Amino acid sequence: MRARRTVIVYFDGFALYKALLQQRYPQYKWLDLAALAKRLFPHREVVGVKYFTAPLKPLTNDPGIGQRQQVYWRALRTTEVEIIEGIFTFTKQYLPESPERLDQSGRVVTVRVKRPEEKGTDVALASHLLVDAFEQRADSFAIVTNDSDLVPPSRMLSERGYSVALVSVVGPRYNKAFEGIGLNGVRQIRRGTLAASQLPLLVVDSEGRRIRRPLRWS
Repeated sequence: MRARRTVIVYFDGFALYKALLQQRYPQYKWLDLAALAKRLFPHREVVGVKYFTAPLKPLTNDPGIGQRQQVYWRALRTTEVEIIEGIFTFTKQYLPESPERLDQSGRVVTVRVKRPEEKGTDVALASHLLVDAFEQRADSFAIVTNDSDLVPPSRMLSERGYSVALVSVVGPRYNKAFEGIGLNGVRQIRRGTLAASQLPLLVVDSEGRRIRRPLRWS
């Protein structure tokens, strides 16, 4: 019997959260990434699942966001998922009010906001992707993202005969920078796949500690 082809799946955590889990499908945040990878590639043997993310800091309007994330990470670590951490930084900038209005001098009124930026995760993902490919750790490689920063490493591998697929987090509206670089297909994450790929409500780690899904994720 011929062995199934192997695949390593790389999750861009920030892209996955912003595009699918923050507002569109928040009920599916308790996501089993290993199970999702296997559903995305049912005819291949998943030999690696890597999740690139960064620890969140408490927000004024949501002080528990970091704690919920840590609970989720503890649950993920009971699966085959490898978590690779970057960092979050906040940049301050001025943006127009919404709806836009003018002050007495005719200038657009702006407010100062802090915008979160994830640092290091795209570089880490690209590095892992290239090293895994060059060391022949799988027959194929799949990146779950919509970030055009990952186009160069994907193109480099495709041009050298490696099988690289894109899993779009935004459906058919994926970043067109990925077109024409020799990808071995573009897949989409559907709602039913997310629903079927949830962790158990109660997870027990190797030390017998019980990990429950955060109430706000119910």
